[in-house]
Amino acid sequence: MHKEDPFIQGFLGGEPDILHKIYTQYFPAVRGYILNHDGSDAQAEDIFQNALVLLFVKLKHRKLEIQSFENYLFIVCRNMWRRECSKKRVTNVDTLPLVDETVDSAQFSIEQGQWDLYKEKFQELSENCRKLLGMTLKKVAYKEIVAFFNYSSETVARQRVFKCKSRLIQLIKKDSRYLRLKI
Repeated sequence: MHKEDPFIQGFLGGEPDILHKIYTQYFPAVRGYILNHDGSDAQAEDIFQNALVLLFVKLKHRKLEIQSFENYLFIVCRNMWRRECSKKRVTNVDTLPLVDETVDSAQFSIEQGQWDLYKEKFQELSENCRKLLGMTLKKVAYKEIVAFFNYSSETVARQRVFKCKSRLIQLIKKDSRYLRLKI
């Protein structure tokens, strides 16, 4: 989606219909995820609203290219919830680490930048590679991949996966943002 997209424009303009649509269509998935991962309704609402604020700022101040508003918003919420859960884990009861919000925000920004770079470079791969890597990420058995792509053997499928992954890594490493986002 581009900033010129009416949905993005409505979101940035604070149009009530668009905001209502965002909450009714996208919040239930985020709420379900957080509830399934030991969260509460209040925490789900907080995470969702923080994600919307972050997304608003990014769209307003950057040229952010996203393929799916819903997926992007969900991923932002999931990352925020994971970070929130990791803060709760205390290994030593006597020691409580101090959390610097600016460091946390910077880490989140780096992770989001990495995700954006990955998605962008993933789209530059051939359609065949995108489908193949998508199937391997979904843990589809190599037997099914061989049948789907009509490969001669599982070895050929594995080699093709390796080549596609290598190509993706190569595209990412050639990008000027790679060194900035490398942790």
